Amino acid sequence: MPVNPLDVIRMALDREKSAYRNYTEYARIATQPEIRELFRYLAEEEKKHVKLLSEEIEKETHQEM
Repeated sequence: MPVNPLDVIRMALDREKSAYRNYTEYARIATQPEIRELFRYLAEEEKKHVKLLSEEIEKETHQEM
């Protein structure tokens, strides 16, 4: 279980990365164009979250030094 805010952010980052991989795979195997596009959209949203959380970790890591 996370013990500090940075651990929580790292846990969230892992989940966002997993969601990105899953949505990308679902988009790859989707047979209906509308569903494929939905999963591509969701993957791109998760990619934004990964970037945001990664930046927050970077910021917090540098503050600790």
